[in-house]
Formats: sequence, C-alpha cells, structure tokens
Amino acid sequence: MRDRSRAAATLAAPPTEADEALQRARTALNTETRRLMTEIGRALTEVRPTLVMREVTRLAYAGRAAADIHGLGTPRAVAATGLLLRHMPRVDWPTTPAPITRAEYGMQLIRKAAT
Repeated sequence: MRDRSRAAATLAAPPTEADEALQRARTALNTETRRLMTEIGRALTEVRPTLVMREVTRLAYAGRAAADIHGLGTPRAVAATGLLLRHMPRVDWPTTPAPITRAEYGMQLIRKAAT
C-alpha cells in the first residue's frame, strides 16, 4: 500500500514571470469591463444619485450588468461579474470615514474605466 502522507508533502514550484504575466492578463481591465463599468457609473449618477452607496448595490449592479450581456447564471456572466467586482472598489472595506453617494461612486467608476 502506498504511503499517502508523503504525496501531500510535495511543494509547488514558485511562480515564474510567465505565471505572473498570465495572472495579470486574466485580471486586466479589458474593453468589455471598461464599458460595463462606464454604464454602471452612468446609471448610478442618474438613478437616485443622492442616496448612500452600499456594498449590496455594488454587487447587484455588477451581477445585473454581466447577466444582461451574457445571460443569467452562465459561466461567462460569472467570469464577467468577478472581473467587474475586482475592478470596482469596495464601498465598505475596510471602513470609510464618511458615506459616499451613488453619484460620487459612479464618477469614480467612470474615471477608472477611462484610464
């Protein structure tokens, strides 16, 4: 019988430059993500702009924008949502000194998508 405790002790090789470049490419701000961030930013500045921006609103807008393009619950929608959330700054983390309005957050998204 094979000793299974030794198999778990194998260490992975340290990441190479190619691994790091591949990871950066997977998480890069692509054209679709820029367009979706701009659309979300515009919606936030136009629909109830004076309300306080909440984290649940950020999550909902990202999921809805991706589902509108790729379909609800599809693997591409899930990937697009993840990429959007990676680039849309969190609203409540770690803590904010003062609440931010939806319009202010929307403008942040528009500026980030333009760079």
